[in-house]
Amino acid sequence: MTIEQKPQLVNPYFYGIPVRDPQDFFGWEEQLRAVFESLQKRASVSLVGQRRSGKTSTLYHLMTDVAQRAHSFDPQNFIFVYLDPQLGIRDPQEFYQQLVEALAEQIPSVVEDIGGQVSRRHIQSVLKKLDPRRLVLLVDEFERLIGTDTFSIDFFTFLRGLSGFYEVCYVTTTMQPLWECYWGEWKSSPLYNIFQRPVYLSSWTESELDHFLAQTSKRSCAPIVEHKHEVFELAGRFPFYVQMTCSLYFDMWRERGEITSKERMEIARRFAEEAWPHFERMWKRYLQPEEQAVLVALADGKAPPDDASLDRLTQKGYVVDGHVFSSALTDFVQQQDKAVGGLRGPLAAPGEPVEKGIRVNKKAGDVWVDGKRRPPLTNLEYKLLLCLYDNADCICDKYEIVEDVWGGGYIEQVDDSRIAKLVSRLRDAVEPNPSDPRYIITVHGRGYKLVAEDVQRGVA
Repeated sequence: MTIEQKPQLVNPYFYGIPVRDPQDFFGWEEQLRAVFESLQKRASVSLVGQRRSGKTSTLYHLMTDVAQRAHSFDPQNFIFVYLDPQLGIRDPQEFYQQLVEALAEQIPSVVEDIGGQVSRRHIQSVLKKLDPRRLVLLVDEFERLIGTDTFSIDFFTFLRGLSGFYEVCYVTTTMQPLWECYWGEWKSSPLYNIFQRPVYLSSWTESELDHFLAQTSKRSCAPIVEHKHEVFELAGRFPFYVQMTCSLYFDMWRERGEITSKERMEIARRFAEEAWPHFERMWKRYLQPEEQAVLVALADGKAPPDDASLDRLTQKGYVVDGHVFSSALTDFVQQQDKAVGGLRGPLAAPGEPVEKGIRVNKKAGDVWVDGKRRPPLTNLEYKLLLCLYDNADCICDKYEIVEDVWGGGYIEQVDDSRIAKLVSRLRDAVEPNPSDPRYIITVHGRGYKLVAEDVQRGVA
């Protein structure tokens, strides 16, 4: 088929933004079934997935008639409300306000003219008027609320009470299982006990990948389905990277009218270039050293040294069928390994102190300074430390700090003085002499950094 004969030349593949149209949503059939079955039982659900795994798209899809009908779910008994902490929810008051406003858009009759701040009493009054319908509250990026200075344990206890008395169901998204998001004194919160086992969003099944390729190839008239093997080699079955790969294939086909070995090599180059920043962020910020070691071993064709970490990587979608999910990620991992002179030696035990410097055990949330474990940090202090720790010896400017600590939606709300106060509190918590900081350094006019020579990286 020549280019002139193509009835449609619109690229149907998109990534980096949530899917809102149900006809563009693919996969996760078992996961959707599990969510709807739990909601029918008035149970809450925790969705767990890595960055770019499609968590937000899944929440949007749950609210559609298409998804609900496909799973024999009766929407007459439920009201769905979506909230995203990244969109300016800075404290419980704003949480309640956005909840009431969202309910008012759907059912104006249940929301009275409050005329001021929304209180817990107002929330309870609205829920009473909803009866016999039940609220399903979809909270994206839920870990952003946990352990912050403004969302106290009392707030989560109130949410737990709404679940018991008014049968409110929660569907949350986090990057790690919900119980791992709670640490220190936050483990006493009763909220996470109401959730059933987590539902993981990792990789599509092979049949889901086949369906996606067949349907989108039919829509675009591009022969992408004929290149399934090459798509799988680059993207595995990770939806974000599958969309990226297919988009590159479509653009190449539209530009040149065919996909030969030469075009495939160019697509692989473009994919690696575009995926590299995502791999780098994943590697530096979201993988444990044990998981990095497993990826290095797999990239070198060796047996993984840690079965538990292999299972976690599979659960996250970074390992598929016992292999690194992408040939481009394999190349990236090998380069990271070379950059540090080969695979690291034995990892320090999680509780093993170091003689000098800062060490963070992300699994336990522990911070060690000069061989001594420090008392638990607040959530904001801990996030700031991780931001600096993961970028040791590099300057972190205001925008990077705000994005990592508060979230991108707070860029305009968080000023320099608020950051400086948080840095001061962190220094009080970790510096041997806060008035003469040794680890957390101010780079005037540019930001802050954690000096690399004093950072112990044995456990991250």
